[in-house]
Amino acid sequence: MAKRYDVIVVGAGPAGFVAAKAAGENGLEVALLERKPDVTQLTRACAQTLVSMNEYIFDELCIYNARDKRISFPVNGFSFKYDGPYKNMYACHFYTPNGHIIELGDLKKQREKGNHGIVGVAFDKEILFRCLLEEVKACSVDVFPGINVSKVTRTTDGVKVEGSGREFEGTYLIAADGVNSRIAQVTGFNKDRTYYCNFYGLVYYMSGVEPPEPDVIIFTHVFVKGGAAMIFIMPRPTDGDYIVTGATVDSGVDLEAACDYFMKKEFCASWFKKAKKLRAFSATCNCYSPVISPYKDRILLAGDVGSTQELENTGAMISGWKAGQAATTAVQEENLGLEVTGISQYLDWWTKAYVNSYNHETYMKTWALTHILTTEEEISYAFGLIKETLRPCWNPYRSPLAQGLKKAMPTIQHERPEVLQKLGTMSLPLNKIFTEVTKLSKPIS
Repeated sequence: MAKRYDVIVVGAGPAGFVAAKAAGENGLEVALLERKPDVTQLTRACAQTLVSMNEYIFDELCIYNARDKRISFPVNGFSFKYDGPYKNMYACHFYTPNGHIIELGDLKKQREKGNHGIVGVAFDKEILFRCLLEEVKACSVDVFPGINVSKVTRTTDGVKVEGSGREFEGTYLIAADGVNSRIAQVTGFNKDRTYYCNFYGLVYYMSGVEPPEPDVIIFTHVFVKGGAAMIFIMPRPTDGDYIVTGATVDSGVDLEAACDYFMKKEFCASWFKKAKKLRAFSATCNCYSPVISPYKDRILLAGDVGSTQELENTGAMISGWKAGQAATTAVQEENLGLEVTGISQYLDWWTKAYVNSYNHETYMKTWALTHILTTEEEISYAFGLIKETLRPCWNPYRSPLAQGLKKAMPTIQHERPEVLQKLGTMSLPLNKIFTEVTKLSKPIS
C-alpha cells in the first residue's frame, strides 16, 4: 500500500522548500515533488536577491545573519541555513536613457550604517537550494525529483496527485509550482483571473563589468526594435561578478539584442569593455490578476502561484512558511476533532499582507511605463526633473520613483503638456493599458 502523506508540496523553489520544512519540523509526513531531476539546479532566470531588507514586506522583516549564516524572519519566527557567498547592496540607482541618475538612497550614508543600511542581499540560489534540501531532509521530508505533475483530484478525505507515472495521496496539497503553475491551471484557480500578458526575462552571469559603484542595484530603460525593455545590473555574491538582466512584456523584443545594445551603444558602454558572459538563463512568466482566495478542495497556493508576476524570493519564503504552518494546524485540528481554523489563518494573512497591501496594477504599471512614454527622450525628460535623493528602496511594489515624478508634475504641465497628458493615462485600468500587449500573447500552460 502506498504511503499516505499529511501534506504534499509540489515545487522545490523558495516557497515549496520552506513550506515542506515548516510542515516537516512540526512532525507531519511530507512529500516534496519537483519536476527537475536535480532539485538544487537553477534552470530559469532569477535576479537572486533578497529584497526589502530595510522595511517590512508581507508583514515580515528579512535578516541575513552573516555570523551564523542564516536567513531569518523574526516576526514569524523561522530561519534556515545559507552558507554560500553573499553581497550587501546599499542603494538603487535609476538611470534615464540619457544617463541622468536618480538615487534611491544616499549611498555614503547607507554604507555608514553597515548591515542596517542594506536594501538587499545578493545570494547564490543553487547554494540556497542545497541548504534547503539538507534542512527538509533533516526533518524527514520525502523528496521526489523528476515528478512532473499532470493531474490533481479530490479524494474522500484528501487529494491525489499524479505525474511521471507516480501517484501520491495526502490530506492537503500545497501548490508551490511557480508563476506558471500547472496545478492552478488544472484545478481551476485561474478561471476567474484576468490575464494581462507574458513577462519575459533574460539573465546573464558576467565578469569584467565595471559600474560606477560595486554594491548598488542599477536599472534603466532601453528602446529597441519591437518595443522596450528594462535592464538591471546588480552584483553577484562572487567578487567581481554581476548579474545583467533584461526584462520586458513586449513579445516583439529580442532580449538578447536589447542587452547587447545596452552594453555596446548606450551611455554605459564603457562599463562593459572588459565584460564576458559566463552563463545565461531565461524565463517566460504568466501575468494574471492575483488569486483572491488561494484555497479550495484541500489545495493551498503558496509563493508565486497566486500572485500577479511574482512575490520575489523574500515573499515566496514568507508565503511558503505561512502555508506550511497553516496546513500543519489544519491537520492537527482534524486529528483532534477540533474546528479547522488553520487554513483561514493563511487566507486572512494573504488578504491583508498581499491583496490589500500591494496594488497589483501599480506593480504591473512599472512594466507598462514604456507604453505610456514611448520614446527614450520622453522618459529622460520626465524623470530627469527628479533631482533629489529618494528614500532607499529595493521593493518592486513600493518604488519611490512615482512620488518623485508626482512632484515634477507642475513643471511637466508647464513645459510639456503633451507628456503630462500621456502620464495621465497611467490612471487607466491595467487591462486598458495592456490591450495590445494582451492580444499578442497567451498564457503558458
